[in-house]
Amino acid sequence: MIYTVTLNPALEFVSEVNDFEMDKNNISEFDLMLPSGKGINVSRVLKQLGLPTVASGFAGGFTGDFIEDWITREDIKSEFIRIDDNTRINIKITGSSKSVIESKGPSISHQELQELLYYLSRVKEGDTVFLSTAFPKNITESVIDRMIGICKANKAEFVLDIDEHYLERFIDEGALLENVSVKCLEHLFKTKIDSESELLRWKEKIFDFNSRFVIVPFVDNKVYLFAENSVHAFEIDNMIEQKRDFVIDSMIAGFIATFIRTSNFEQSFKMANACAVASLKTKDLPKKFQIDEYLDNVEIIKID
Repeated sequence: MIYTVTLNPALEFVSEVNDFEMDKNNISEFDLMLPSGKGINVSRVLKQLGLPTVASGFAGGFTGDFIEDWITREDIKSEFIRIDDNTRINIKITGSSKSVIESKGPSISHQELQELLYYLSRVKEGDTVFLSTAFPKNITESVIDRMIGICKANKAEFVLDIDEHYLERFIDEGALLENVSVKCLEHLFKTKIDSESELLRWKEKIFDFNSRFVIVPFVDNKVYLFAENSVHAFEIDNMIEQKRDFVIDSMIAGFIATFIRTSNFEQSFKMANACAVASLKTKDLPKKFQIDEYLDNVEIIKID
């Protein structure tokens, strides 16, 4: 089973407004409400790829109901811990640019946190757990330490998606897969990375991360996979900045789904990038038929 943990999910309201102007009454061209959060996104794509998945985390109020109802309609098992506060609402105004208003989110009580940790203690050998460092306001990175500890004690694999403030803390934990942003690497190595050659300067350091696979998006419009002392890349044309989160979450789901089935990291990276490209072609996350449409056209390049 693949468990995803979304500690700070959101009801996301997306409004597409062409030529948005401040201090004026803007009329949207398109509106969409979605469940949002990295773990939720990963579970939704995993379901499209036919992998069993359970979405967990915290959910509260009518916004939490919206998220759980949506996930249930997609036939994904929902095991969120119900909290007293409302799940947050994020507002995205897209068009020629993107503006985002992110709610500060709920406060999580000690009891609610303990319930989630107790729930997660059910994972076992053969399971995989997706974790990210997107926290509610009163939760710290120590919760990731505790969740990783549970995975290790129960011999479950885990996948990490972490931001630049926590990379140094978690690079040695032994993740199956780690998504590492360029900002993370710049923060860790105290340098600027804006080209492939600059990224490859640090390849030995990246290989030293105690993770089996490391994905680094996006340098020179390419996604890089560091695996078994080799580097592979895939170029994503016309990357849409507004879709960055969907692209990355879809990529992680594609890699996990295929590697669990095949143990072949090259095939897994190919599927990851088919999911990434497909996510650029839809307002929401990609469906299976959209992913299949791009899979045959994905060409992975071995860089080194």
